[in-house]
Amino acid sequence: MSASPASFHQGAYPSPSALRPGQTLRGLLESRRAQGQVLSLEEAIAIAVPLALDLKQRHERGERWLVHPSCIVAGHDGLARLEPQLAGVPADPRDRACLAPEQQASLHPGDARASVFSIGAILYEAVVGHSVGPAMRRPASVIANIPDAFEILLAKALVGDPSHRPEDLGALASAMHHLAPMRSLHPPDADESRLDHADGFDVDVRLSMLPPSEIASPMPPDAAPAPYNTADLDPTTRLAMLKQQLESDPRPRYVVSKDRMDHGPFSAVELLQQIASNTFINSHILRDEISGQEHPIGEWPEFALFAEQAGLKREIVAEKHAVAQVELKEKNAGAAKIIISVSAVLAVAIVVGIFLYQKVGSRKDDVVLSDDPNAIDYNLQGGVKGQKRPPAPGSAGGGGGGGGGGGHSGGMSYEAAIASNVQEVAIGAAKGGEPDLTDAQLSGPLKNAKFVSGCGASSDMTVTVKVAIKNGRAVGVSVYPNPSNASVASCVERAVRGLSWPSNPKMDSLTTTY
Repeated sequence: MSASPASFHQGAYPSPSALRPGQTLRGLLESRRAQGQVLSLEEAIAIAVPLALDLKQRHERGERWLVHPSCIVAGHDGLARLEPQLAGVPADPRDRACLAPEQQASLHPGDARASVFSIGAILYEAVVGHSVGPAMRRPASVIANIPDAFEILLAKALVGDPSHRPEDLGALASAMHHLAPMRSLHPPDADESRLDHADGFDVDVRLSMLPPSEIASPMPPDAAPAPYNTADLDPTTRLAMLKQQLESDPRPRYVVSKDRMDHGPFSAVELLQQIASNTFINSHILRDEISGQEHPIGEWPEFALFAEQAGLKREIVAEKHAVAQVELKEKNAGAAKIIISVSAVLAVAIVVGIFLYQKVGSRKDDVVLSDDPNAIDYNLQGGVKGQKRPPAPGSAGGGGGGGGGGGHSGGMSYEAAIASNVQEVAIGAAKGGEPDLTDAQLSGPLKNAKFVSGCGASSDMTVTVKVAIKNGRAVGVSVYPNPSNASVASCVERAVRGLSWPSNPKMDSLTTTY
């Protein structure tokens, strides 16, 4: 049976501990957390001093332990001590944060050096309200009027490298007692200098988890303390607070292993920038050079939230990119459909146009004689060819194009040309009495009706063309659109006057309707 910490009592017995008999320290801390409160420095020291003395006796017997708030219980005397039955691997993340860095990876029980770290971490959480870790801040930046000696004590206890951490629990208990002598058990006198150096090594506070004092901003006396429980805060506020806490330690202490290469060391701010830019993601291994801990970024509570936010942003960007690709494909498909549809419409329009063109260009394209009293009979069934005929009604004595919309743009009209021809040709006459041009020769140049549609004649318009031909040229032309259209008549007339026929000194004539 080990001696009770009470056996070390010298002087007045301290006032009762905040721990009730049988209550765990974790239970007390969570009870205060629910009320938005923390332990006072005096309450925390009253718990930590007897705990340090209890652990000192256990380690001197060669025992090794995992020390955390869930295994610390108050006895019937109100003094805190380790309860062996509860000293297993902790499940609570806050309990794990109280283990020494060398224990957090292996979860193996530790020696006196590990217990010194655990007591420092327990004191920090009890007084400050937050767990020890990369985002921790110096107590002076959170709590007003905190003694400098308390921060100095924590800086020594929380050295991450065990080879530069003190191991004397008696010296630690003595130093803590001096912070609250009226509320804590008086431990045996001990050489407190052993918290600065021991046989063969010096304590190096540069390797402490606590940020250096020269970069910590003391909290103004009238400033509000940082929230103890941030679980109810919205994610944006929590991230802002966590970022502020991480920025309080500018030491380049983080190294990231990516693609089998180490990158860094980075300060917390630099690391957050790398995470935000997606240079590092959850699965990359992060090592803290101060504490020696090494985990994937996603397993670091201080950085996992930022990595998660960056991952969500990547997913949103990827989703937007995917949506944009789908929209582009749909747009291209729609454009292709439109092109196909327009092509189909154009193809139909072209077919219809060709059909109408052929229909318009070929209608009544034969030589018409019976409708025109001045036309020449090419049937050669008797009669007179080329004889002078009286001018057609409305010709105004052989003037311009006749009625019904006829007209000419230059040269004689058809009627005038016929009226000016006095040659008579009799059937059966001697050589030279028959026309030299056949029906095919006369109608040939007018077979191609492109000039009719090219002059703007609509599909529902008929165009009658009368032509008097001599010496291979149209000497008289009259055009009669129906319905009447002067511009179409002039255009067709010009086109006909530009045509050529086989040369023949005799005048021949023909009428065709498009």
